[in-house]
Amino acid sequence: MWPWEHLAFAYVLYSLTKNVGFRASPSGRETIVVAIGSQLPDLVDKPLGWTFGFAETGYSIGHSIFVAPAVCLVAYAVAARRGARALAGAFSLAYLSHPIADLLSQLLRGGGVDGRIMLWPIASPPGTDHGGFLDHLLLYLARYIYQLLTGGLTIEIVAQLLLGLAVVALWLSDGAPPTADVWRLLRTRSHQ
Repeated sequence: MWPWEHLAFAYVLYSLTKNVGFRASPSGRETIVVAIGSQLPDLVDKPLGWTFGFAETGYSIGHSIFVAPAVCLVAYAVAARRGARALAGAFSLAYLSHPIADLLSQLLRGGGVDGRIMLWPIASPPGTDHGGFLDHLLLYLARYIYQLLTGGLTIEIVAQLLLGLAVVALWLSDGAPPTADVWRLLRTRSHQ
């Protein structure tokens, strides 16, 4: 799954949780924390696997359901110390959404679900040796472009488009955090 897809999935989950459960839109700070949490598993595992050979698949520590509780507890401790517990919830939901989105992506591609991506250190998916980080990135980009050019509208592409439209609509409905905060700040400073 691409980074923007992880962000979109996490933002939709968090925004719906916030709007339905708390009758409020995500704040700018919460949105930034959702963005960070949604990327962290790949920011840990992809360099470890593709650059250092720790886990060739790029699924290990960051995607592990055994490591996730500790990561979420650390986020809660840091946020509680700063008096911002809502940020811990935003981070945790986004972080936990990442491996779930990877599993959903497997389903949308028509393949079986390989839960081993979440079971490090007990299990890991079979490795693929495509070289380093740049090699993996170029391979994934080439596959994506090839799929777009030859496969037409597959269920995966339709799901990606719908998710993209949904997240933009939801983000605008939420007041475009944190962009709106930045514009307000710039307007305030320009009028001073």
